Amino acid sequence: MKKPAKTNGRLVITPPVSPFWSASDYAHETEIMRSTVWPAVQKLLAENWPGFSAAFTADDITLCTHCRSEFEALTADEAADGSTNQDEHSVEGEPVCRYAAIAEFRAERGIPALAETGGVA
Repeated sequence: MKKPAKTNGRLVITPPVSPFWSASDYAHETEIMRSTVWPAVQKLLAENWPGFSAAFTADDITLCTHCRSEFEALTADEAADGSTNQDEHSVEGEPVCRYAAIAEFRAERGIPALAETGGVA
């Protein structure tokens, strides 16, 4: 019989991000994490919780240039579900955060603008 157990918990440390940064700015933040923050975490673990192990990884994320949050978009299922999309023109990949982002997405693809915003963000 299966017995569920929780293991391999994750501690995520996220440095500051900005949509106005260049690739070199993000590379600099990642290097700070790798050269300064990561050694401090390793030292803390070694001194206080011997036997714990950790690994450093850096994930690629995509930011919304309108709201500066991590970019989120409709899935195919959400676009097909009238309760989760903006209108009958919503499609997979459409942003979900701001009307301005939706307007930009639709304009790039020739999709009609949202009616409730009058076609403007």
